[in-house]
Amino acid sequence: MRWRMALISGLVATGALLSSLTAQASGLDDKQIQIMAKVFNFLEKKPPSGAIILILPGAADLSAAKNALGALTVVEGSAANATGAFAVLVATPNDAKAVGASNAQTIIISGDVGCVDAGSCMIAIETQPKVSIYTSRAAAAKAGVNFDPNFKMLITEH
Repeated sequence: MRWRMALISGLVATGALLSSLTAQASGLDDKQIQIMAKVFNFLEKKPPSGAIILILPGAADLSAAKNALGALTVVEGSAANATGAFAVLVATPNDAKAVGASNAQTIIISGDVGCVDAGSCMIAIETQPKVSIYTSRAAAAKAGVNFDPNFKMLITEH
């Protein structure tokens, strides 16, 4: 009986650890945010000064995003606040689906390549083991976004 309780306790602790690691991995870190700021320079239609960049819970650090994005308006909020945002940073594919359902023209960015594979996110940025930028052709076409031809040499399109 004691070994069963110990086993269950160990499994619960392992599950909690995996959940916390997954939650941490889904948000964009400072390096990913800096790369995202540079990606905006490769859009054919650049964000106007003051454009809203919305950060959903767990997607990125607000102060790091404000530092990297300077002239843009960076705010935290929920998917319900995405209307009118130039771009939305999401932590999960479900967040991306919630934003994309009513905001077809919004650029959705994540650190999760699976979100790009599913067509829910337009851009995913990885920095480990090397910097990789993934884009979804379908999501870009849906939002009417075009990238500078020189940028296409630096990305992996899905």
